[in-house]
Amino acid sequence: MVYNLCSLPREQKYQIQLDYEASFWAYQIKRGKKTRENVYTTINSRPSAEQAFLKQKFEQYLALMQS
Repeated sequence: MVYNLCSLPREQKYQIQLDYEASFWAYQIKRGKKTRENVYTTINSRPSAEQAFLKQKFEQYLALMQS
């Protein structure tokens, strides 16, 4: 199955980008390159509209990678 991300609306593309960032932060924690405090500092520096989504996705990916 092939998806053309360019054809998605701008909001969906941005949600995909946020999802990618959250998964990358979880990967960095798993590899010992970042701490949870550093990630939460980064998340809290983002606009408030993004913070809840980023925290949720970050915790989801972190749980997946630690299992």
